[in-house]
Amino acid sequence: MVNSSLLRLLLIPAAVLAAALLLSTAVAGGDFGWIPPQNPSACRGSIAECMGGGGGEFDMDSESNRRMLATSDYISYGALQADTVPCSRSGASYYNCQPGGEANPYTRSCSAATQCRTS
Repeated sequence: MVNSSLLRLLLIPAAVLAAALLLSTAVAGGDFGWIPPQNPSACRGSIAECMGGGGGEFDMDSESNRRMLATSDYISYGALQADTVPCSRSGASYYNCQPGGEANPYTRSCSAATQCRTS
């Protein structure tokens, strides 16, 4: 049989630990107003209205947010073509690039380091 003192030694700390866990979860309620409602049909407004609208990180009325949303910077389809080089001038910024010229003017001879193959 199990010794009663050993049983008490294990039961008392387990009971204290269980009580501490229950108490900590009850105290840690907190404000979760930023979480959208669980019922998807509960909000029929815009995203900003459904996400709380009480001010905070979801507000889109700041000047910096307005400027970011108003920009029309995009990558054109011409820049995505496979046979084009964004800038043919070596070391030049893509924004100040002039068309024409060789994309990579640097050449070197074959050596063991570059592992060139002859056909």
